[in-house]
Amino acid sequence: MKTRDEILKIKATLLYILAKFPEGLDFIKLFKIMYFAQQEHLVKYARGVVDDSFYALRHGPVPSFTYKAIQIGQGKIEKTSSDMDVIIAAIVINNDKLSANAVADMEYLSISDVKCLDSAVSRCKDVDSYALSDLSHDKAWKKAIKRAQDDPEKNRMTLIDIAKAGKANRDVIATIREHEIIMRAFG
Repeated sequence: MKTRDEILKIKATLLYILAKFPEGLDFIKLFKIMYFAQQEHLVKYARGVVDDSFYALRHGPVPSFTYKAIQIGQGKIEKTSSDMDVIIAAIVINNDKLSANAVADMEYLSISDVKCLDSAVSRCKDVDSYALSDLSHDKAWKKAIKRAQDDPEKNRMTLIDIAKAGKANRDVIATIREHEIIMRAFG
């Protein structure tokens, strides 16, 4: 279960990205921008931009909480709690394109978050969504896909694998590992 602050940060991240694409943005490109920003931030700062788990699906990494909120907004799946209402209300879903229905609350985004989001937007903005999908099929994605062959529920991509795929150094990996252990113990 996400805290209110975690949900509001996901919302701010979505709105920040969507503001860069006033004509709307398809799901694949949105998810790849989120993934590449997450990966870059992990490599540089040993923490992600958002607290959303990425899962390896056919077209690459998908942030699960964000995707579920969009699916609820589309009416494709049933809402099980009101946690996602704040995100659903902030976006407009027109077929398979998303656009912002609000402005990002920059209080939830750090300077480093914005740097990595801008970097990912710049990297992805002029690239076809399916080409981005192929680019996102990195070692972390491949490892999760391989695990999922035995058990479809094992397609979650770990933060350590995502950071390693982004070529994080040993110190960064150790910091991420330590944080994950602490979060499991107290989270």
